[in-house]
Amino acid sequence: MRSDSYTESRGATEDYVSPFSGLSPFGEAVDEAVEQSTAEFDESPFESYSFTESPFGESAYSAADEQSQLATEFLEALRDEEFTEALEQLLDEGAARALADAQQWSMTPSEAECRESLQEWIAPLITEWERTIDNFAGGLENADLHGLAEQELDELLDSLESPGALGSEVFENFLGKIVRKVKSVIKQKVRQAIGFVKNPVKGVIGIAKSGLKTIKSGLQTIGKHLIGPLLARLKKIGLSLLKGVVAKLLNPLTRILPAEIRPLVPILAKRLGIGETADEASDEADEGADESGTAAEMSEAFDQQLFAMFSAEEAGEADEAGADEFDEVDAEEPEHNTVAELDDARARLAAQLSAYTGSEEPIAEIEQFIPAVLAIRPLLKLGLKVTGARAKLVNLIAQPLAKLIKGMVGPDAARTIGKIAGQDPSVMIARAVVGVGFTALGLETAGQEEDTIPGEALASAVEATVTRVLDELPDEAFTDPLQVSAAVQRAFAESAAAYLPDRLLRADLPERETSEEGGFWVMMPRSTKPRYRFRKYTRVFAMPIPRQVARAVRWNDGGTLETYLLDRGVDRWPVHAEIDLYETLPGTMLGHLTRDETLPAAEHPGADEFQPLTAEAAGLLLREPALGRRRKVGTAPGAYRPVPGQRYFRVRVAKLPARKARRPRRLTTVRWDPASKRLGIVIKLSERRARGLQARLQRAAPAGQRDLPAVLSALREIFLPRLQYRIARRLLKAQLVTDPVAAAKLAGELTAATSTGLATYLAQRGAQFAAAVADPADGVTLAVTFTGVQAESAQLPAPEVVATPGLK
Repeated sequence: MRSDSYTESRGATEDYVSPFSGLSPFGEAVDEAVEQSTAEFDESPFESYSFTESPFGESAYSAADEQSQLATEFLEALRDEEFTEALEQLLDEGAARALADAQQWSMTPSEAECRESLQEWIAPLITEWERTIDNFAGGLENADLHGLAEQELDELLDSLESPGALGSEVFENFLGKIVRKVKSVIKQKVRQAIGFVKNPVKGVIGIAKSGLKTIKSGLQTIGKHLIGPLLARLKKIGLSLLKGVVAKLLNPLTRILPAEIRPLVPILAKRLGIGETADEASDEADEGADESGTAAEMSEAFDQQLFAMFSAEEAGEADEAGADEFDEVDAEEPEHNTVAELDDARARLAAQLSAYTGSEEPIAEIEQFIPAVLAIRPLLKLGLKVTGARAKLVNLIAQPLAKLIKGMVGPDAARTIGKIAGQDPSVMIARAVVGVGFTALGLETAGQEEDTIPGEALASAVEATVTRVLDELPDEAFTDPLQVSAAVQRAFAESAAAYLPDRLLRADLPERETSEEGGFWVMMPRSTKPRYRFRKYTRVFAMPIPRQVARAVRWNDGGTLETYLLDRGVDRWPVHAEIDLYETLPGTMLGHLTRDETLPAAEHPGADEFQPLTAEAAGLLLREPALGRRRKVGTAPGAYRPVPGQRYFRVRVAKLPARKARRPRRLTTVRWDPASKRLGIVIKLSERRARGLQARLQRAAPAGQRDLPAVLSALREIFLPRLQYRIARRLLKAQLVTDPVAAAKLAGELTAATSTGLATYLAQRGAQFAAAVADPADGVTLAVTFTGVQAESAQLPAPEVVATPGLK
């Protein structure tokens, strides 16, 4: 339903601007966005979520219900996809730093040397984190927190935040997001303390009262006796997270949640009545570790540690004996670096296959390699946990696979593969713009590399075959020789087509990835062998990209390739671009791809430039859809994790500005504050886009008039796709609404109100937007806020729209 203010805003525009040159303005602009159905997206908005609704009946509300509600709101207040996004950036930069350091060594650095380098890199962030928490502690120790309204407490906390100049956009962004969590924890704890002191009898019935007994004498002691110890524990948890970043970069496939905290969380959640099945969910999260992103897992673990801190003292009093059953879990030893072990096993197999002179199939060599592939898979089939079943599966895979590769092993075959690989550099990785030829990948038929490339190609085919067989076969088929052999044959045909030169393949092989002669995938960086971190396709695609194609290719920020290229300075179409292709290995992080040693020395790509190469994107950009892969990970912040065989592309366009304008990593964000029932829709505009919109708002625009419909349409193109779905999922997770149909309805009304609020803002307060654009900070952030959202309310609260400089 449209409001009167929206009607007035439409009347404020003098005329509509026609898209036709020389024709009269047309009377009515299209004002209804085409909503995408939920089925088009990777996940359902009505998926299960971490904590179910309270088991207490509505008629039996008690103090325990209040504590349960308080804890639920605490958890919900911690959910922050922008924090996950910032953590993902931090991991990517650390991965790039670690790989860059490794490339400087003449031999593979030890784990201790890598750890020392990463600790040196992250030290400034650790120092600034400690200083920030100390600032909060000093400013809040003697503050009278009881008499402050929520807005006044927000202002006090903001005044205590004094971010230092870290010299790193990634560090500063991460620090800002983790400090926002700190503020949320402080506000939740102050709210809890005030409620406890006002009614201590009611407060002690539930849990989550750590430190509250010490402040019964008066509210003035909250800062000293509650917030001080709270911040001390927060500092330790934050330090643990930052140390965990280093550990994750050294060993990407380790578990996220520390053993000592793992058993505590489900106990607390169950006792609070907000997760009857939380213990089972926790077990599933452990087993399904490869189904969510690395950053998302770390963010979730951080929130769970904060939740455990929120309730730690009471949990210890309530059930000391119950913790004994977890002693065995707590005592588990650190996991091996399975990625390094796979690197070594892969190099060993490559050497063995290249030098193999036996008359029989190389079964033993493949049997020795397969366990290293099995070890990197967090989700092992239950049957494989039995030693006998595991050994039998290894044998069933190794026998047919050894027969398939028999004709391609040995010194003669290695020389043939090496010769074919180096015969036609025009279709391989040859940097035409800088004259770097095949030498960049060591593919010249000279020296040691002549022996390693063919063996590595065969080892890659073997590894991919094993991985595909494990992915495709059901548990019941693992003991059936015929089913395993059939799966191996099919998987090997696909793997050979990817990892061996086309000239070795049958012309009629249906699994070929390109319709014409293409390239093959080579492990990179060559300077760090055998610690390879990704593969690169040996052919660089030089393609014109029409604007219509760019508009159809989706981008991870929620926009398209068109918006990405426009932000990079493209001003004419079609764009002549080079497209590089990459493939992940176990342990790959997107930051590793930025260390592609075949790129010109002056080129320093960011991790956000690498986008999933789906079949759709490969078909549109390369005209070769078979090079794409089904999306194995979502596009939400933190959804990426190392999934072997996931492919990415990067578009490079010549003659773009050397200085990259800052772009938002995500165009639209949904925020929820459970305490005030406040929903925020945050829209981030790059500098280029913000200035373009501002030009249309000025009467000095090319048409000589304000073009408000075009501005509103441009904004709707940014926030409308998936907004209703994202709001619905947020409302369900927050348990504001428990019925999916009702959540979708309320989300639809909020989406429509967002559009109405922006229309009113543009018509009545366009000057504020202009001031934000004029500010020197890169970009503009538009925030649409609804305060007091209720599930059953007949009328939505009026949205408040504010524009601020920068991408916040």
